[in-house]
Amino acid sequence: MSSPSNPQSPISNLSPSPSPSLPSEIASLPDSAPSDDIDDDDDREESDAEKEWKESLQQLELILTMVLVPYAGKYFGRRCAYWGESVVEVVEGLFALG
Repeated sequence: MSSPSNPQSPISNLSPSPSPSLPSEIASLPDSAPSDDIDDDDDREESDAEKEWKESLQQLELILTMVLVPYAGKYFGRRCAYWGESVVEVVEGLFALG
């Protein structure tokens, strides 16, 4: 709550301030935002983007290890078994002749 001795109400504080009338006041105002604030925002955005990128790579790696690797193992396992069976048949045929 504002005290009764304060003649300004909170609403009057929200109104725009009058423009500076003195040239010295205008000269003391900054021309643009400090570059440090902009750099900090860019760094934070980059670090957020990097975190999301790393998280996406981890999810992709998880999908590959849980889906692709078992199917590849199944395929190559069957190919090796087929090749091994044909080798056994050839070897058995050689011993059957002898």
